[in-house]
Amino acid sequence: MRVFSEQKLSLLENTENVLTFIKKIDDATITNKKITLTLDLTQVTNIDIGCISVLLAKINKLVSKDIKTICNLPQNRNCKRMFFESGFSDHMRDLQGRRIYYNKQKSNLMVNRGFDKTSNENIGFAIKESVKYLTGTEGTFRPLYSIAQEMCANSVEHANKHNKNWLFSVWYKDENNICFTMTDIGEGILSTLKRKFSQVIKELVMSNNKDILYRAFEKKYTSATKDINRNKGLPKIKSISDENYINNLIVITNDVLLDFDNNTNSKVLNRKFNGTFYYWELNKKCIEIWKNRKLA
Repeated sequence: MRVFSEQKLSLLENTENVLTFIKKIDDATITNKKITLTLDLTQVTNIDIGCISVLLAKINKLVSKDIKTICNLPQNRNCKRMFFESGFSDHMRDLQGRRIYYNKQKSNLMVNRGFDKTSNENIGFAIKESVKYLTGTEGTFRPLYSIAQEMCANSVEHANKHNKNWLFSVWYKDENNICFTMTDIGEGILSTLKRKFSQVIKELVMSNNKDILYRAFEKKYTSATKDINRNKGLPKIKSISDENYINNLIVITNDVLLDFDNNTNSKVLNRKFNGTFYYWELNKKCIEIWKNRKLA
């Protein structure tokens, strides 16, 4: 079975194009039969690290269902190179089952599927490399560890036995900025919220899903587990963004896109994403702001 993509597959710029493509994949594999699925990306002329991250997370989920997936990469030279430079090819094999090796020019990384010692070490190493790249010196950056832990932990907490699938990626955008993504192919934040009954009636009258999601990042709702220690992750992520320890935080989940730096870009989408995608950037100024913060 073959699924064709749109030409423009930038998750941040052409969000609904990417979600339409993911919906085609879901429709083609809805029976969970052991089929061979070909994802045809040959005509793609525009793609970003967000789409590549979501696509690899989706492929990982298909593999867990014994659905073999073949990916025909873009003919466009820049788009094809991005697939290799991103680390996507590190997780793929050729038709003979052999690993695809590519000599990357940068330390881009994709860490996927799991919440174990090896994954934590890889993420920790990626963060240290990012600090060194931006500042020229070895060092750590605790806000980035915190945000990664909160996102990964939230993925594991709300995943069921069929959906334990997250992917953390690092993309060296240019000499001054590094992009990070976290993709969780699960139910999505809105689907897992346990809202207080007194709030539901008011929301049905006054709010849309964009407002409801934003309130979740302000800790307006209780967790589905009703555990006093739960539901602190989203407000902590927002706090790190508010303190300018990271830039350009964007969250896509269910039918909502939230842009924390530019709320005019936030919107309710016409397509639904069964999962949660985070995007943020780090630069030298972010690190300096954190180092110069007023310690309590």
